[in-house]
Amino acid sequence: MNEPSSQSIVEQLLADLRQEQQLVNSIIRGCIEHRWALGEEETELTEAMIYNAFEAYAVARGMPLSEAERFCEQYLDELIERVQAIL
Repeated sequence: MNEPSSQSIVEQLLADLRQEQQLVNSIIRGCIEHRWALGEEETELTEAMIYNAFEAYAVARGMPLSEAERFCEQYLDELIERVQAIL
């Protein structure tokens, strides 16, 4: 059986970190834009941005898509509030 090399493990770890960083940055950027949204349309757009990144993060962590959708719908407002509190 082929064991992964140290180099391939490091490369995979770095790829995973880049992917997570992109998703986390999208959530943060969406929360910043959400804070400054001027109307309902902008608010909905920023919520969609955050939702998509949140859902992608949940799926990347192994959650089935249908479960991730329910999870994100349930916790989206709380996620936005918590991230904005940190910012």
